[in-house]
Amino acid sequence: MPPPRPAPPPAAPVPPPVPVPHSTRTGPPPPSRPQPVPRRQPSVSAPTWVQAGATSSVAGRSLLGGMLYIGKLSRGDAVPGRNVEVIDPTLPIDWRKPDFTGRDMDYWPAYHSITPRSRAAYLLWLEGGRWAPDAYIGYVFLYFYGLERRALVDAQQDPAARADVPHILGEVARLLTVYGGNSSFRQYATALQQVLRALISRGEGPPPDPAEHDKWPPPLTLRFGIGRFAAEGRPVPVDWAWSWAMLHPEIYPRTPATRCPDEFRALFTTRYQTRYADGLRVRPLKSRVELSYRPASGGLTSTTWHSDVSDVLTAAAPTKALKALVESCANDLDAYSRLIGRQPEATGTLPALALLPDELFTSDLAGLRPVRELVERTLPADVPRARFEMSDLVALWPAKASGKFAKADVVGLAQLLDKFGVGVEPDVRLGGPVQSAGPAVLFRITAAQSATATPEYTAATTLLHLAAVVSAADDDVSTAERDHLVSHLESSLHLTPGERIRLTAHLDWLLASKLKLTGLTKRLGGLTDAQRAHVAEFATAIAAVDGVVSPGEVDTLRKIYKLLGQEPDSVYTELHALTAASTRPAPATDPVVVVPADTGPTGYLIPPPPKPEPPVGAVRLDPALVEAKMRESAAVAALLADVFDEPEESAPRPPAPVVAVDLVGSLDAAHSTLLRELATRSSWSRADFDALCAEAGLLPEGALDVLNEAAVEAADEPVVEDDGDQFVINDYAMGELLA
Repeated sequence: MPPPRPAPPPAAPVPPPVPVPHSTRTGPPPPSRPQPVPRRQPSVSAPTWVQAGATSSVAGRSLLGGMLYIGKLSRGDAVPGRNVEVIDPTLPIDWRKPDFTGRDMDYWPAYHSITPRSRAAYLLWLEGGRWAPDAYIGYVFLYFYGLERRALVDAQQDPAARADVPHILGEVARLLTVYGGNSSFRQYATALQQVLRALISRGEGPPPDPAEHDKWPPPLTLRFGIGRFAAEGRPVPVDWAWSWAMLHPEIYPRTPATRCPDEFRALFTTRYQTRYADGLRVRPLKSRVELSYRPASGGLTSTTWHSDVSDVLTAAAPTKALKALVESCANDLDAYSRLIGRQPEATGTLPALALLPDELFTSDLAGLRPVRELVERTLPADVPRARFEMSDLVALWPAKASGKFAKADVVGLAQLLDKFGVGVEPDVRLGGPVQSAGPAVLFRITAAQSATATPEYTAATTLLHLAAVVSAADDDVSTAERDHLVSHLESSLHLTPGERIRLTAHLDWLLASKLKLTGLTKRLGGLTDAQRAHVAEFATAIAAVDGVVSPGEVDTLRKIYKLLGQEPDSVYTELHALTAASTRPAPATDPVVVVPADTGPTGYLIPPPPKPEPPVGAVRLDPALVEAKMRESAAVAALLADVFDEPEESAPRPPAPVVAVDLVGSLDAAHSTLLRELATRSSWSRADFDALCAEAGLLPEGALDVLNEAAVEAADEPVVEDDGDQFVINDYAMGELLA
């Protein structure tokens, strides 16, 4: 202080000069000369404070608004470093050429020591309302000195001065809106503002708004408020916890907090209230909140107040709890934040809503209405699952310029339906095809559903595909037959409740689709000859699960045998094995009843209805033998699970050469290398940036977030700014990172 001098405003009108009386001698009068002030001044009282809103007069100028010290200083009081803010109306003022640029001002100005030209410019600024944006900042400071003295010195002893503190706080806030662009003034005025707010509120009232404060240091009102909750044993309300977390010097909420602030705060609020009910409770500590202030005025000394409020703002336990909560919110909003960062126009669309955490997803969101109506229409409340046309759902998804419905879109739709408590089959996340049209199945999720397929579930779907193909060969799959197949696979493969629900829906989709054997070729291609024979035998048992194999099922089995590299005619051999023992009784394993006791009522029993005759050409099989074969499904599933496992590499890869990398701050080697490469140019095209990330083995969007988060920590600014078609490098942030 003071900063560079601004250009002067238009000159104020100069008062007319004071004429000098004529002498009594003869001859023409001497030419008149303007005088700075009259030779004689009326008596002026000692310096006093002019109340806020009052009007005072100095040298014929009306100073509106008050909040000034005006009065005559004695010689002992008008010394360097004392009473610098007092306007002494007896001192000379040069109205002819006011020093609007502040050229005559000292670094530590005092009204009694500045030049008459500077006094004129200062009084004209006061008379003009103290708002001229191009005023020399030294005059603003001179006025600010008086506010400091009244609030920090007089208010310690004088009740009337303490009553002025709220008015002074309001005036400091007003000055910041006009002159806050000056870094020196902003620093002093912001510090005084915090101290005054703390002195006034003492932790009562609403919490400080994080958008209006810096966390270096945190606002004193926040320290007072949290300290009072601890001292009084009260839980910290959610609005105070939010300010605490956002202004905590050791908590950094990352990009989602700034890119989607409304969603971030809503998620924080919901989780805080869920986790802590009434609020987080904090134990008081021995340390106390201190208020310290270094005045801008050269006539005042630094001041420190010791309060009786416990300083718990950075206590270890609550800091850990708040940091974990903020981190969980940032993690769960990360995918949503990345999408909005790439496509700001996606806000409110289905792809964006599908990425919202469950706590923020409510079915009454405006963009969800079409999907909600489709679900309610297709799947009434009393229906566990139902078929529908996939294209009806895909039509609600935003179309891409390419017109291609990609895997990411299918995943997004499945995630969206999950939030409605509804699953869909086929589901690409569990091995289903990317399907934009054709039959599909919606089902209600009544148990935990996994977004990935376990080996057991993958094997079950493959066996089910085999079963569905065989069972549908005669175009007649009864409900009992279908349920028997599913229940057997569920129990023998030990599927979870969620997998069992999905498996039933998967079978519905298979039966509604045009089933083909070719879809199994790739999955079964890795089996050995013995394993293929085992699967073929099991397929035969599936066909015979109802005790009868129709001619159509025999034809399908022949195709399956051929697919598995087996001799098609061996189907008949396997079927014969399932019927050969049916003509003779199985050996007894329990005591045999020779003559049953005649203890029942006399009369004749009504014979059971005859079993329906099998179709012409169908083969009736022994149910016991078929069931014995079906019990081998777990073994078949196990060998199929091996097929789906990733193959191990035959030989270990040689280790990559170790390259020494000069790490940047907390960044790892890959991100440090990427950052140094980015520093070589002022901007990068999106294609070039993606290529750099590929060379470093990084995903572009993730790398961008990591670099910018590190830059914000180091310089409070991102280092790479997305400018549409290119990425622009922030030289300041880059310099801070590489310093």
